[in-house]
Amino acid sequence: DIEKAISEAEISLAPDGEQLVVTTYAELNAGNSNATINVFLTPSETRTVRTSLITQAVRERLPMIAGVQNIGVREANNGPGGRAIEVQFSGADTNTLKQASEELQAILAGFTGVTAISDSLNYGDPELTMQLSARGISLGFTLEMLGTQIRDAFEGREVATIATQNEEITVRLQRSLNNVGSAALRDLWVRSNEGGFVPLSSIVTFAEQRGFSRIIREEGKSTVTVRADVEDETITGSEVIERLREDYFASIASKYAVAINVEGTEAERDAAFGDLQLGAFVALGVMYIIIAWTFASYFAPLAVMLIIPFGIVGAIWGHYFLGFDLTIISLMGLLGLAGILVNDSIVFISRLKERQAMGESLRMASNGAAKDRLRAVLLTSLTTIGGLIPLLFEKSLQAQFLIPMAVTMIFGLGLATLLVLFLVPAFMAIGTDIGALLRWLFMTPNAASFSDLLAGRHHDQRPLVESVESETIIRE
Repeated sequence: DIEKAISEAEISLAPDGEQLVVTTYAELNAGNSNATINVFLTPSETRTVRTSLITQAVRERLPMIAGVQNIGVREANNGPGGRAIEVQFSGADTNTLKQASEELQAILAGFTGVTAISDSLNYGDPELTMQLSARGISLGFTLEMLGTQIRDAFEGREVATIATQNEEITVRLQRSLNNVGSAALRDLWVRSNEGGFVPLSSIVTFAEQRGFSRIIREEGKSTVTVRADVEDETITGSEVIERLREDYFASIASKYAVAINVEGTEAERDAAFGDLQLGAFVALGVMYIIIAWTFASYFAPLAVMLIIPFGIVGAIWGHYFLGFDLTIISLMGLLGLAGILVNDSIVFISRLKERQAMGESLRMASNGAAKDRLRAVLLTSLTTIGGLIPLLFEKSLQAQFLIPMAVTMIFGLGLATLLVLFLVPAFMAIGTDIGALLRWLFMTPNAASFSDLLAGRHHDQRPLVESVESETIIRE
């Protein structure tokens, strides 16, 4: 039935006969109570239908199968971080954990776009449990005693070992059972402490239930993990986790006395964000030190790096226009984008300082530097953009992970490059005005007016960007 649904989905998506499915095969796992059907598709580079569309088409055609409690369709996880949604419960007994898991699964089923919901605490084969009755207790039976006799009856007991010349032979004594399975257990007679035999069914009560095929423990505690995928066109894993944290996690934790931990892609994203923030601070700090040392100025690095936020705005616009989500790869691209924008700004400021050293005013030096470095700034950015544009149209699976980074750099450079030659001179002029204001307030109490300082008519006028060395000489 499932293979039929896969075939129907392939025909509906490729009516012209294009092959989408290469092969399928099934495998059993988790105590034979779970099965997986793996579907191998043709390479994404050679087909015209996206994997997400194929998955959705198969999901819509899945039949209802008698005896199957849960069935889902999801894409294989080709990257790190696990599933889009992974929530782990711990700290309670397995039955309570299963109840908490089932409640969360019911909540997730109410979200549009959340698919393939499951947990790690799967039911196994049916089990027969025993509980001592009042008669069994009065006869002196214990569960440990019954367990030993039942094991000996079904598996036998080692009674002797015979040593031969070449090997040892184990002799095992085992009862001859007329029945098998639960019938043999119900017909079994067991021996009491007084030596008499009584039917097992007369001293215990039997109950049939489904146990768990596998119980996962971490740090000595039983755990269960609820997993799900999302349709990226409808909702993101981050949005679902945020809703769960705001509306559901507290009540579930209180109701079932469990600890809740978010794992999977969301946990990887949080960890990556922390590392990325640290790396960004270190990179910006190193940039500031290098630029300050190069230009012998405390303000020039700020004027250089203030162009970076405008590149970030361009990157966000690019993701919005092309329909991409901001990912970790996108944010990593911001570091490369910042380096290129800083390079463009340095090229401009370097020429600005050269013209100021020739005696030009700030306004004349800014205009001249913009004209002189227009070609260099444009070539630096345009060649980078031109090299990355082909990546936007690449359809291979490997390229899909890099496209968000290319979007970040292409649109970030496209916007910020146009602004470098306008904003950096403005930032430098603002810095000059701030410096003049500070000198008027703190360093030249008997000097001319503030307007005179801005106009450069005071005898203590200082250059646009003061160097540490010149400031030290003046103070001495």
